Amino acid sequence: MAQAPATPPRNIVVATKLAPPFVMKDDDGNWVGISIELWQHIAAALRLQTTFREYATVPEMLQATADGAADIAIAAITVTGERERMVDFTQPFFSTGLGIATPQRRQLEWLPIIEGFISLRFAQVVGILVGTAALVGVVLWLLERRHALHYRGGHRGLGTGLWWAVSAMMHAAPQDKAPVTFWGRAVATLWMVASVIVIAAFTAGITAQLTAKSLSGRVQSEFDLAHVRVGTVDKTSGLTYLRGQRIAARPYPSADSGLDALRKGELDAFVYDKPLLEYAAKHRYPDVIQVLPVVFDHQNYAIAVQPRSDLRTEIDLAMVDDLRTEWWREILTRYLGRQ
Repeated sequence: MAQAPATPPRNIVVATKLAPPFVMKDDDGNWVGISIELWQHIAAALRLQTTFREYATVPEMLQATADGAADIAIAAITVTGERERMVDFTQPFFSTGLGIATPQRRQLEWLPIIEGFISLRFAQVVGILVGTAALVGVVLWLLERRHALHYRGGHRGLGTGLWWAVSAMMHAAPQDKAPVTFWGRAVATLWMVASVIVIAAFTAGITAQLTAKSLSGRVQSEFDLAHVRVGTVDKTSGLTYLRGQRIAARPYPSADSGLDALRKGELDAFVYDKPLLEYAAKHRYPDVIQVLPVVFDHQNYAIAVQPRSDLRTEIDLAMVDDLRTEWWREILTRYLGRQ
């Protein structure tokens, strides 16, 4: 009895776009990257033939999938509510979030230092020190006004106490205005010892803070973005997030154009998916651009499929075990340098 011919593999049109390290092209023009290797592994398990079709933006990929021009879309596609109204998504295959790229600082800059000195926090610390010195001056005046000539009188004696306390804090106390009573000298001694410790700690702390800020730049977290020049990629979830936070972000057509603007000094920060920023900073902008160790607006990457397509269940079943294997961890390590 003749065997029935094997069912030929189905051909699947896959919409994709360049998004290193998830989707790239090698020197021969072949598609490579994290998402590509994942899809090829799934396609082999489901006996699918793949025809890749390149698009310029994620919205174009999703529209092609929704219209039936492509069966699926895969790259570094963030799952959002707005996108789920267009297409269906598989389970996530990668969890990440937005990151911040800034120019890499190697020299001290004076602007962050000046900003530190006129900040509210610096004023509060100085106010506490001056207030404590004033309290000590008042105590000395109350203890010495009946025993030392230079502490007698209202405004004049109180002024002497305040001046001596502040001078002692600065290690320049005038000897001719020193307290003469036992309790006055006891308070003065405690204040001089305490002021040495406080001033030393204050000086070390403010120096370390201002130096670190000047070296790292004006942006250290997402909370600084509202006060600097920010860019991101147009028509992305990152732009939607920034505008939702009332941050005036300048849109760029691609990550490369935005990072070039950052390199040229046209931006203070560039916001985009963190793994994509890390890859670009490491391979295209070494020693020029750094990615801050912060992640915000956490998001998931998934594969988009046509609405109500049976492919979603098939892909989920093929992918569910792959994402827990050493094979998948090795891919992430190879492209990202981490698991």
